[in-house]
Amino acid sequence: MKLRKVSGCADSDCPAVYVSDRGTAVVQGEHVTRAEGLSLAAGETAVELPPEIILDAVTALIESGG
Repeated sequence: MKLRKVSGCADSDCPAVYVSDRGTAVVQGEHVTRAEGLSLAAGETAVELPPEIILDAVTALIESGG
């Protein structure tokens, strides 16, 4: 899978959102292991992102046409 970063910092060790060549989104953030209301299936994981990272990603995708 090839990824294109659409939001986040220039470094590789901070929260970010990527778009894959399969048309899916991949997010990078702090691993969440326990949170009230979170129910993960086998093989799933959750990450925590600042809201501005998500907003930046949506803005970048709209501006680039996808």
